[in-house]
Amino acid sequence: MGQHYSVQILLPRWVDLDARLFVTRLRGWRPEVRLTSSSPEHLTISVPTDDLPLYVQIFQALPESFASSLTEAIVWSPTWHERWDVTARRCPASIVVAMTTQRPINYASVLLSFLAVFDTALWTLDSEVRDAGVLHWIPAKQLLTFQQYLYLRTELGPCGPAVNIRIANATGRPGELLADTVGLAELGLPDLQIMFSDRDPKDVVSRLRAYVRSLFVGERLDCSWIEEGAFVPPQRDALTLFID
Repeated sequence: MGQHYSVQILLPRWVDLDARLFVTRLRGWRPEVRLTSSSPEHLTISVPTDDLPLYVQIFQALPESFASSLTEAIVWSPTWHERWDVTARRCPASIVVAMTTQRPINYASVLLSFLAVFDTALWTLDSEVRDAGVLHWIPAKQLLTFQQYLYLRTELGPCGPAVNIRIANATGRPGELLADTVGLAELGLPDLQIMFSDRDPKDVVSRLRAYVRSLFVGERLDCSWIEEGAFVPPQRDALTLFID
């Protein structure tokens, strides 16, 4: 069974998908990329690998096609403060970039391949459309502006925009908070979670971001941990960290 990874780009207007421009630019990354089908509304790309090829679809979609996921992303995006009705008015269109592997592959290969295609899709858009867009990172349950996306890529590397960090009172006990990640499990890694009550939440978020990066590049975590299920939905494997 393969893997699926999708991100929706909310846009201020509908755009036609320029297959020739997209494939030409994508072949700068992988010369053997092949266009398997195309229309102004839907492209399908085959990306060869050392194993079975990856398939990527880029297609137009009404923003409300992902209403349930959008609702969760609005709730859990820590830096998103615009009301949805405002966003919906200024971004009435969207395109989706969706990658499918035919069998499970390494988490870094999944994300790096997806980002190569995703960045190509972003840079085929007119600059004013791209700058006004909103990235609905479905696996991470978060909304990002284009500038936030660039910042996370620059500061944290490939896993920056792909992982969301949430903080909530999950137990109902006064003063006890849970910080967890969303997005690693979608890549095949365990998500991370920390229960705490006497720490600055900003410091906990900073530690978690550092741990995410360490996990992604295969480094050992400099804390103790146990493997168990995530404390709050979505259901997934997680590492509960115990930090000094």
